[in-house]
Amino acid sequence: MSNMQGYYEILEETNRIALATSVDNIPNVRNVNFAYDTNRPGIIYFTSDRRNQKVVEFGKNNKVAFTTIPTEGIPHVRSHHAMVEKSKYSIDEVKELFLAKVPGYDEILSGLRETLEVFEIQIKEATIILGYDQQPSQIRFE
Repeated sequence: MSNMQGYYEILEETNRIALATSVDNIPNVRNVNFAYDTNRPGIIYFTSDRRNQKVVEFGKNNKVAFTTIPTEGIPHVRSHHAMVEKSKYSIDEVKELFLAKVPGYDEILSGLRETLEVFEIQIKEATIILGYDQQPSQIRFE
């Protein structure tokens, strides 16, 4: 299995990441739903209410770390070589990705559509962990 194949297999198995930020040496982590498009390798999308504290944190320091949250077993992807920014895509342009990936996302849209912003995590390098008995592998996105 190639690193890229393993990466996408892990992303397919979950719809949540733990996203870590840090401002003024104070780390903060939260779980967020995500979606991705295989046509844009190295990009993970998530949405947030633009009034949320994490959006303020992104403006102060856009360097982030994340790990996928496994639904079963050990396999996960993690990175501390990533940046977050507001996406050029609107919620309407990526909503099908979220509707396919995140159960109940239509309810989120109906309740928060007016204040939702789309963000992108741009991954430079990620580590793929398949199990305790296997060496982690690296994947780079240019």
